[in-house]
Amino acid sequence: MPTFALKKVEAIQAKQELDELIIDGIGQLTEFERLIEKTDTRYLTEFKTLLSYMDYAANGNSLPDTKFKDVTPDGTMHKEYEFKSKHLRIYAIKQPNGKIIVLGGFKTTQKADFKRFRSLKEQYLNSLKL
Repeated sequence: MPTFALKKVEAIQAKQELDELIIDGIGQLTEFERLIEKTDTRYLTEFKTLLSYMDYAANGNSLPDTKFKDVTPDGTMHKEYEFKSKHLRIYAIKQPNGKIIVLGGFKTTQKADFKRFRSLKEQYLNSLKL
């Protein structure tokens, strides 16, 4: 089983907490940014835009569904969120005073990313019960 931890997202200075999920020492938001830097730097501007959306939402402001929405399936107890830009997605879950960034991905891999996101979410939540 992976080892989980949380780390504050330093780029976000807001009223609510915004943490990134650390899996076996690797920050998921940080790793997504590195992937963008290595594969296609034209998405760095979109990544920074997503950070601004996260900051805006973490300060208690509302965003349109085209930028941020609740994607929690019916019957699921733990809230799930998606921050969206034209090509990028960042998936998060609710924590008591904010959100935890669980995974970043591309629109083209969204279906597989949702499966991975939900699997990581369950693994993380189960690790809290141990």
